[in-house]
Amino acid sequence: MKNILNRSDRRIAILDVEASALEAGGYPIEVGVALVRGSSEPIGVGAKLIRPTKEWLDIGVWSKSSEAVHGIPLERVQRDGEPVEKVCDWLNGLLGARTIVATDAPRYDQDWLDTLFAAAGREQKFRIFDFQVLTRDFSADQHRHLAYLLGRDSPPHRAAADAGRLASRLMEIQWGYPPREGPLPR
Repeated sequence: MKNILNRSDRRIAILDVEASALEAGGYPIEVGVALVRGSSEPIGVGAKLIRPTKEWLDIGVWSKSSEAVHGIPLERVQRDGEPVEKVCDWLNGLLGARTIVATDAPRYDQDWLDTLFAAAGREQKFRIFDFQVLTRDFSADQHRHLAYLLGRDSPPHRAAADAGRLASRLMEIQWGYPPREGPLPR
């Protein structure tokens, strides 16, 4: 089987979502993407804050403990967040159907994406996979090295930084050197 990281017909992206709460009634407040564009180009990293819909604010849950983890106050997403439609269009345009999109929390992140796309009345054009699909061809030594690299720094719990951290460490194992990062198209 051909290593998925070496496929030239597909792009690789890591996605991360931060949410208002982990319990029922939580909603997405930030989505981040790290797009691997090739060994000679920087990994594109970017995020969008998501403005809560009226329905989310009326019946959703905002957890102070979740806010303490990601550090994003409700007032900031209300003020600086982008409309759900714009965020969905950005994700679909950036990722589309030909990108392998992976996350380290597929069950949670897909739930947040379902909530986001339903609120926007949009169809999600990409599918997400468990991060492990990208490492299934790694040797035991590569898995240990990846665990070491991920374990030496703690996740920042911001969507772009979390996605960028996973993509950078993954590709450092694949390419043998730490990749550069750069911005994604807005």
